[in-house]
Amino acid sequence: MINIIILVGESASGKSTIEKSLVRNHGFHKIISYTSRPARSGEVDGIDYHFISKEKFEELQSKNFFSEVGNYRGWFYGSSVEDCKKDDVVAVLTPHGFRQMKKYGTLNIFSFYINIDRRDRMIKILERGDDIEECYRRSLSDVGQFDGLSDEVDFVINNDGYRWSADRIAEYIIQAIDIKNGGC
Repeated sequence: MINIIILVGESASGKSTIEKSLVRNHGFHKIISYTSRPARSGEVDGIDYHFISKEKFEELQSKNFFSEVGNYRGWFYGSSVEDCKKDDVVAVLTPHGFRQMKKYGTLNIFSFYINIDRRDRMIKILERGDDIEECYRRSLSDVGQFDGLSDEVDFVINNDGYRWSADRIAEYIIQAIDIKNGGC
């Protein structure tokens, strides 16, 4: 049985949209990460993230509550071990988070690297309405993080030009897992 699908990819590769398709169309459950950052406008505790204080995060981390943790711009992020051990869950992670979770050992992980050409991703970021500085910052933050990742994941999905929709990629993911599990 599937424990967890992990989606990894650079900024604007479509990971979150694929995650939503797996939840909506295939009965998966999104792993809701914990974070020490404050909620942004429109975010809901328990739906977007579990918002907790930095002190509470550190306390939980000291009790091995998390299967992976990250620090971004001074805020902590992490996925609980308990959530990762449930069946049919999906998570969007950074390469660092994926590598941590992979080392955890007791999780049945199916990992997918969503690979899209840098130029296509930058255009998508700008089309979404992010300003040019944000586009540049996001692109720079990805540099080096994904080196060698294609050799570490179970599957690489090359989607240059966004030729496959998120729903089609979700279908592919389900088929790939079935084949890897010995199905047809």
